Amino acid sequence: MTDTQAASGEPKLDHLSKENQAYWNSKENQWYLKDVGPHIQPNSRKLLEEYSHILPEDVDAHIHKMRDILWSHAPYPCVGQFKFLRLNLVNHPQYQHILSTLRSASGPCILDLGCCVAPDLRSLAHNGIPSTQLFGSDLNASFLTTSYDLFDDASTFKGTLVAADIFSSTLFEEQFLGWENKFSIIHAGLFLHLFNWERQLLVCEKIVKLLKDEKGSMLVGEMVGCQGGGLRGPASKNISEERKPFLHDDGSFAKLWGEVAKKTGTVGCWKVEGVFTLRYKEWEDGGNSKSFFEGEGIGWFTFSVERV
Repeated sequence: MTDTQAASGEPKLDHLSKENQAYWNSKENQWYLKDVGPHIQPNSRKLLEEYSHILPEDVDAHIHKMRDILWSHAPYPCVGQFKFLRLNLVNHPQYQHILSTLRSASGPCILDLGCCVAPDLRSLAHNGIPSTQLFGSDLNASFLTTSYDLFDDASTFKGTLVAADIFSSTLFEEQFLGWENKFSIIHAGLFLHLFNWERQLLVCEKIVKLLKDEKGSMLVGEMVGCQGGGLRGPASKNISEERKPFLHDDGSFAKLWGEVAKKTGTVGCWKVEGVFTLRYKEWEDGGNSKSFFEGEGIGWFTFSVERV
């Protein structure tokens, strides 16, 4: 990771002044919502009721309690706004194909990069995918350990959750040992938009290394995007120009993956698809119009990259 960004989609706070750090850590932070209210998706609520067996009348209190625990470790906008429970994979155009792939007799595996508290993996388990096929990784170990209390599945979820820095030079010798050429599906949800172009290239090179070298292996994901592609800074303005992430639309993402193919010797091996929608998806959540990114042309970008 960069030294100011975390795997789950938010900035680290080490670069801020003590005064600003105190504000970010406090519950007066603009991103800390006082009430759960309409900010939880119905399918996330349903997952807690059906998978975690939490009584409907207890769900809000449980979410609030777990959010405050997460906030004490990582006061990020996604935590303050209850977005750590968002299920992104179920809305991906390739979701049914992903389910079909994971249900095949060979027992293929999926890796969720920057998984936060791994709600998408719990959703897959709830949909009948054996949890032994489910892998997740996040830079923030507290997200992974707290996820077992959030979903009340420490004794039943047999997936593999690993705290790791995707940019570590020893990644494949340590945290990702044995993971080369392992995964049929990799999900990178709200992940690539953390990084500039050069660091996205590094991440995608490692994704190629993690994916099975066979027809049909696939990277899927979603991110905040930008019409025409380009550098965009967070609304907080506390990030230097060189650390501004590169946001994509379909054209810029295809160009990125063209460079990835050249660097990995896989030119002609990929089918790249993407859909950009000119709006910021989070604006729909209960009338909350706060955007972490600023600038014209911000939108929502969904993509897939399939080995052919």
